[in-house]
Amino acid sequence: MRHGVSYRLFADVARHVYVDVAEEDFALPGRKPSNARIAVLTGINRKDIAKLKERPHPLADGAIDNPTPCSRIITAWINHARFHDPQGQPLELLIDDDPAEPNFTELVRDFSSDVPVRAILDELERMGAVVKHDGRVRLVVQAYVPQEDLAENIRIFGTAAADLMGTMDYNIAKLGTAFIQRTVSYDDIPVELLDRIRQRSRTEGEAFLLQVNDWLADCDREQTPSLIGSGRARAGIGIYYFEQLANEESQEDKK
Repeated sequence: MRHGVSYRLFADVARHVYVDVAEEDFALPGRKPSNARIAVLTGINRKDIAKLKERPHPLADGAIDNPTPCSRIITAWINHARFHDPQGQPLELLIDDDPAEPNFTELVRDFSSDVPVRAILDELERMGAVVKHDGRVRLVVQAYVPQEDLAENIRIFGTAAADLMGTMDYNIAKLGTAFIQRTVSYDDIPVELLDRIRQRSRTEGEAFLLQVNDWLADCDREQTPSLIGSGRARAGIGIYYFEQLANEESQEDKK
């Protein structure tokens, strides 16, 4: 939600992923999976599977066309002349409905009629996209994140998430000698130290990855043409940093 991924888009991607995995990873030897078998594996109706296969993948180039209500409002505010000043810039709008002038309620009604005005306004304010004062609201961003950029971000970060989940799945299923999967964390760290921890994690993590890159490149035929061997595999090591602030109730418990 933070990056504008609606439930509708998420659900569409999830359905495609289920079908893709059923076809690629659970096929019977020497047989192409039928829609009936995919339905058995995924629980998705056969007719829905057939429709999914006919449509472009939701993450394919140009296929994403499912803007959130907030993105529609921002885009309309920027692009429609009725909500512009004489210089062509987005107007500061009266929040309440007023036939005498363009207003935010009208904007929401025209471009996101199924969502309450207050809900849209609260979310835009949370995103830092608008500023309210004296019964008016001003747009403070120049554009909404383009959907093609969103798709690329999903692809990049989705690859990292898929690698981590793949390692977890391999280890849980005990398919062989366990892959390395380790985490170090502490839960009573003063927030004043977080910046130092972030910086050191980045510095030492990047140094480690550079070391890994040096010897892993020696194992790759494209990087080391003299390397001899059969088959083709992908392998690597990933690093990620995480932090989470304790809620106020938890902090009170520690006092």
